[in-house]
Amino acid sequence: MVDNEADFGYFYMNYEAHKPEKGYPGRMITSGCGSPTERLSSWCEYYLKPLMKKLPYRLDDTTHFLQKVSKYNNQPRQEATGQIILCSWDIEAMYPNITNKLGLTACRELLDKREKLEPSTECIVEAIKITLEENVARFGDTIVKQCDGTAMGPHHACSYADAAADLAIDQKVMDENTNPFYTNIEEWARFRNDIFCIWNGSEDDLLSFDSWLNSLHPRLNFTKEYNSSSIVFLDLRLTLSGTKIYTGMYSKPSDTHAYLMPTSCHPPHICKNFPNGVMKRVKRNCSSEITCNEGYAEYKQHLIRRGYNTTLIDEAIDKAKSTPRDILLGINNAEDNNGTTPARQFPLVIKYNPKLPPMSQYIRKYLYILELSSHTKHLFNKHIIFTSYKMERNILSMITSNRFKLPSTPPLPPPTPSVALNSSPNPDWGCHPCPNSCTLGNNFLIKSTSFSSPKTSQSFRIKSNINCNTKNIIYLILDLKCADVFYVGYTTDCMAVRWRNHKSHIKSGIKSCELASHFVQLSKSTHKLDKSTQPIFTEQLSQHLSIILIEHVTPKPGEDIKNVLKEREDFWQGTLKSTPLFGGINKRSNRSKRRK
Repeated sequence: MVDNEADFGYFYMNYEAHKPEKGYPGRMITSGCGSPTERLSSWCEYYLKPLMKKLPYRLDDTTHFLQKVSKYNNQPRQEATGQIILCSWDIEAMYPNITNKLGLTACRELLDKREKLEPSTECIVEAIKITLEENVARFGDTIVKQCDGTAMGPHHACSYADAAADLAIDQKVMDENTNPFYTNIEEWARFRNDIFCIWNGSEDDLLSFDSWLNSLHPRLNFTKEYNSSSIVFLDLRLTLSGTKIYTGMYSKPSDTHAYLMPTSCHPPHICKNFPNGVMKRVKRNCSSEITCNEGYAEYKQHLIRRGYNTTLIDEAIDKAKSTPRDILLGINNAEDNNGTTPARQFPLVIKYNPKLPPMSQYIRKYLYILELSSHTKHLFNKHIIFTSYKMERNILSMITSNRFKLPSTPPLPPPTPSVALNSSPNPDWGCHPCPNSCTLGNNFLIKSTSFSSPKTSQSFRIKSNINCNTKNIIYLILDLKCADVFYVGYTTDCMAVRWRNHKSHIKSGIKSCELASHFVQLSKSTHKLDKSTQPIFTEQLSQHLSIILIEHVTPKPGEDIKNVLKEREDFWQGTLKSTPLFGGINKRSNRSKRRK
């Protein structure tokens, strides 16, 4: 529990970009990472979190709220006698306005409901009290101590705030002896500081209830929104039609939908499955087919703007359409589990690097080592250890910090580069036609000292002298008719020979590789070529593609040239983004074969 290397926590500000009408107010966050109370806060959360299930009006997340909406819609009821109004309230600055007395009282009452009172309630409450009263943090060169209210940042902050809000608000609102408007409330649910209510009564009664709600606690203030037809709550737009509530997608105007880009350095399965998660969220949130299809179209455009392949997105939409909504809502989970507790799983947490071998295979291969010890063989089996990657430091984390830093001496200006960006260190380096004036050099080859990815526009220098007769090379073929289509390949022979094969297979319609297959597939449309004579075919083909030789590979002594070429081909396919994940046509991947 004691951290001898602990330091002050630190304050930082999260600005609420979705509230321009209030001047973008700031939300002060206290990071307890590395602070003296961090471990104690984590220990308190261990005992508080399981008790959150005992709070009947607390929401876990959007899925939990949608389950309540589904249950409300399926309940038999007659037409409402009064006016039905959809309402929501926001508790302003809830965390810092929860007094220590209220929070500790709420936690004490909740902890007393445990079946097993070990450790004692007073012990845990005392630990919570320490985390509240000893919350010391730094902002620049100023050190402050929070005297009342809870900070947003400690491990137990959410559970602590939920317990306090339940005692101060939910229990009083849903008590018919306390709330004079109890009969007007058909549904009441709260997610942190956001409250949802279905009101059955007049607007005047609702305004009177709002005044009563704001009188429950002197430090807690509520701002309301209500409408008899439609309202926004969490990431949903709720629409009332008759006695049923329909849900659809909602995002705040400030939401830029800055999803993870497929070019990010993450495990491939994350980028590949990302559209699946987005489209399943659309299916989960939308209760009608019309709003669902509108959501698919809207979020498809968001993903396209972030660089995702349309084919991958369409496949994700098809998967979402074929998944029953009840499964996405988790309605059948309780029945499927049959009351059994799933086996505990253990993550092997490592930092991700694209050069890592397939870790899951290594886990299965060496799992027998755990069976050699009597202490571990009963804990683990091949199904409960999995690889979990955490993010390596990126450029953003290297150049920015949440910690406020005082201005220092201005940095020195960057040195003037001695070599221009577009220049090559060696004047002979580059891709050049051969001196024999062959068909490849005259019609298809691009003379250049550099090349770039059509997908990312990232430029690279050619660091050797390559021409049509150079052997052991990596080459790039650009489709001049399909803007983002390109092909990366290798050859142990010279490019003049390799190109004759490519050209022959395209003309004959032989699908020997992804490039030839692409031309055959579009032979009656985009790549319609006159094949009557060789000169005419060559002239027309030169208007459809061009070639640049990007690397000459020289193996080290003892290395197999084909293996080295495959490694370099795989490297350039990934670097230039020529695989199907990014809309490319290179379907071959040598990475898994190379690492076995």
